[in-house]
Amino acid sequence: MAVYVDLLFLVNFTLNAWALWVTALLTGALRRRASLVLASVCGAIYAFGALTPWAPLFLHPLSKLALALVMIYVAFRPRVIGKTLHLLAWFLLVCFATAGVILGLYNLLLDKEVQRNMLAWGDLPLWVMGLALTILYGSGSRFLGALENRLVHVANSAQVRARFGEMEIELEALVDSGNHLVEPLTGRSVVVVALSAVSQLLPSEIAALSQAGTNWEAQLDQLAANEWAQRLHFVPFHAVGSDQGVLLGVRADYVDVVCNGRTRRVKGAILAISPVDLSKSNDYQALVPLRLLPTKAAARVA
Repeated sequence: MAVYVDLLFLVNFTLNAWALWVTALLTGALRRRASLVLASVCGAIYAFGALTPWAPLFLHPLSKLALALVMIYVAFRPRVIGKTLHLLAWFLLVCFATAGVILGLYNLLLDKEVQRNMLAWGDLPLWVMGLALTILYGSGSRFLGALENRLVHVANSAQVRARFGEMEIELEALVDSGNHLVEPLTGRSVVVVALSAVSQLLPSEIAALSQAGTNWEAQLDQLAANEWAQRLHFVPFHAVGSDQGVLLGVRADYVDVVCNGRTRRVKGAILAISPVDLSKSNDYQALVPLRLLPTKAAARVA
């Protein structure tokens, strides 16, 4: 069987570069383009070992694991063993996922049995590899964005900065996976805040309306001339162990949600005011829903 050296090098270099690049994205590891290229070249050159008399040595799992460690070190230069193992685990996971998609497409579209040394013997069509990487990139970006919100940020705290004209307030917030509140008429996002944390910002009339057991109908007419009246909304809610109710909401010009060093600005978000404190120790004064957390994919303003 003829072996095309240039094709063998190109395929292995591309797959190595892909796996290292995705590993860098997933882990947030600092990387230089030259380092990624050099590590990919190392992996591509290693592939030629399968064509030598020492092929069993190069194809041994321990040799491949050693190669992966070398590539991780060349690409990222981790300084501690824990970071090295973390990068190695992600790199191998990306390699396994990529190989699975490529082999699945190869078998499905070409109806051919996969040979053990397929890469070494040049039996992988470039279009199959290109299609596999396109599918992984297109589907992976959406999946990872959702995964980052649900599994990475779920246990984190956040900071909330709300702007009302010339006034601004900053609150410590808890990320609440159970907060699915929206303002029913406009569909605007809702952040629950404790009255005690925002009472000094609000006019006394608005703060009074937020108290538990307040008769809203008797006081709303008095607020018609107040400029804050245009910001008022009513947010229905249902909590575990309690009856349905309604929270008074105040629309902000915008809310900045800061989490894990990233910031997302949400225009027109509503602060639903809880008459009771959200934390006994006052560790946090707001509840932020998962969908408002900043992610790499959340570049647009909600």
